[in-house]
Amino acid sequence: MAGKTFIDNAHYGKNNWWRYLLTSITTWIGPLILLIIILIPFFIIFYPIKRGMDPYELLNSISPLIFLAIFGAYYALSFLIFYVCTRVIHHKKLINLISTASHVNWKRMLKGGGLWFIIMGCALLIDVMINPASVKWSFNPAFFALLILSLIIYTIQASFEEIFFRGYLMQGIGLLTKNPVIPLLITSVIFAVGHFWNGSDVSSGMGMVFNMFIFGMTMGIITLGEKGLETAIGAHIVNNVFITTVISSPDLLGNLPSLLATGTEQAVGVPYFILPLILLVIVFWNKMDKLQTVFRTNTEIDYVNNETHEIQCVNCETSNPSVAVYCMECGEKIELEYAPLLHKSLAFIIDLVLLGVTFVIILLALAAIEVMANGEVINRNLISAIWLILDFVIFFSYFILFEKNGQTIGKMIMGIKIVNESDQKPISYGQSMIRNLLLIIDLIPYMIPGLVGFIFSFGSGKKQRIGDMIAKTLVIKKDNINPR
Repeated sequence: MAGKTFIDNAHYGKNNWWRYLLTSITTWIGPLILLIIILIPFFIIFYPIKRGMDPYELLNSISPLIFLAIFGAYYALSFLIFYVCTRVIHHKKLINLISTASHVNWKRMLKGGGLWFIIMGCALLIDVMINPASVKWSFNPAFFALLILSLIIYTIQASFEEIFFRGYLMQGIGLLTKNPVIPLLITSVIFAVGHFWNGSDVSSGMGMVFNMFIFGMTMGIITLGEKGLETAIGAHIVNNVFITTVISSPDLLGNLPSLLATGTEQAVGVPYFILPLILLVIVFWNKMDKLQTVFRTNTEIDYVNNETHEIQCVNCETSNPSVAVYCMECGEKIELEYAPLLHKSLAFIIDLVLLGVTFVIILLALAAIEVMANGEVINRNLISAIWLILDFVIFFSYFILFEKNGQTIGKMIMGIKIVNESDQKPISYGQSMIRNLLLIIDLIPYMIPGLVGFIFSFGSGKKQRIGDMIAKTLVIKKDNINPR
């Protein structure tokens, strides 16, 4: 199949919904039950429970290396059961979940691992230089046993997770949604949520979820762009080996004999969520054509190439055949110029300033009402709740209603306009609602607002963020499409 994408590999084998459900449950729950049955006699013999012994006391008496071995046994069983299920239940070959090619690209896997090791190593070096107390030396001879064990276990574990989430699950959801962005987001969220329990408390758990969401998104984008899992598998293996053998945290797997351990103070260097984005830039440097294929399936490409539809001239709004080069009414060239990221960013900032002024006016009005009521009818907590609800409603109503007609005030000032992707006509209310509700995702991470949306826009040939891709909309330069 010419132009086949990674998502299109899902067409190999059988894809009934119950097959995915049965395989997923069997793969993750089956090994857990089997391992518990196997380990009960082991713990009875080697770790007898004394009267009054607390469960945490029992767990603390077990060596971290034993825990790591049990962890590896679970994933080895999971991988084996998953392989059997995909062959027997789905009739799929493992290679189809890894690559669109007929073989595994081992060089790409080594490249992914090598790049990620360098990136993490540099980040660690920066942390140590800024705050030496963030790490402490913890090497002992048991390190070599840990290194060998980690290389074996994490090669299995990381490969399995990438094949399951970025291969099996992303292909399956992509077959259902016909849009690669949706399975990319869903699998990244599921992958991230599963890491919540790696944190020592709720706060660190949520931080882990956030970091793993960015990591999962990056691995998914690389997989779709390269049409294979090899780079993602290599990076994932090295990531887990690095945080176990080079530097480890006692909160994660106990006091492992790694080279370094987290120190008495928190690292203040490069945040982890920045590192996957650095890898993304390196992988697709001077390869924008590959990054652009991330957001299209073969079905969509065939539709664009073969389907007859009309294109609206942005200058005079006359409908023209899709093959037209010049407008049959005004004679201007039908050529789209996508809005630059800078113009879109400035337009959004202008809109935010206008909305901010509106929110302040509303707050002052509500405060005046509270003063006049002397707090008897409306208290401060109620005022705050009303203000937040009004802000939320006004924010989304402003963008949804204005963009239905093509332009917000900010976009008018910047000379850009939103149109339907297929025919350049005004978008529907449904499209406007979708693209604006998905701002919640495009603005991630909120500490650096819009970084996810910026990355997707930068990689998309049509400068589309996630909301545009799913809503099938474009942001174009209105004033420069047909120069006079």
